[in-house]
Amino acid sequence: MSVIAEYAVRSDELALGEALGTAPGVELDVERSYATEPTKPILFVWATVADVAAFDAALESDPTVGEFEVLSEVDGDRLYRIATTDRIGVALYPAWVELGAERLEARYADGWWHARTRFPDREALSAYRQYLEDNGVEFRLERIYGSTQREDGARALTEEQRETLELAHELGFFDVPRSATTTDLAAELGVSNQAVSERLRRGYARLVKETIE
Repeated sequence: MSVIAEYAVRSDELALGEALGTAPGVELDVERSYATEPTKPILFVWATVADVAAFDAALESDPTVGEFEVLSEVDGDRLYRIATTDRIGVALYPAWVELGAERLEARYADGWWHARTRFPDREALSAYRQYLEDNGVEFRLERIYGSTQREDGARALTEEQRETLELAHELGFFDVPRSATTTDLAAELGVSNQAVSERLRRGYARLVKETIE
């Protein structure tokens, strides 16, 4: 039976490792990725950065980045299209694709890549974890569950999503008119507006999925 794993990984040898190391405080939300060449995936990522010029300069000098462009900008967050090179020390994309896995979501925050991935079975997950360990990539498993197992809405949420939704309810974010904004939530949680928006959006999606499917 297939399983879904939520985990975090960290290594300077991953894609964008140099750029993220020289531009601290960056948060990324991967919208999608694909590859015509497995070792050189193309990433579409929303980025929240304090210094746009510094981050662009870091991308320019990162050997794992072949080219990049800004496709859109909304409320200060930018959507980048980033074409990577074959100079990635540890390539994750071909590793999980070869195992028949499907990445459901991925984001970068606090120095870690956080991902939710569906694996064909636990053996495939173990093989992926072994690949990471063999290549010196730190791995932190946060949650694992059967992908065919229905869960109640509370369990379907991650801890971050649950915390954010609960705080939003407490502060009146859902009131009409609203008594709190995403800025208020971000200040209370100590994260960026983009992180709050992401948690709320993904939390809504999970609750709707569990409720109407």
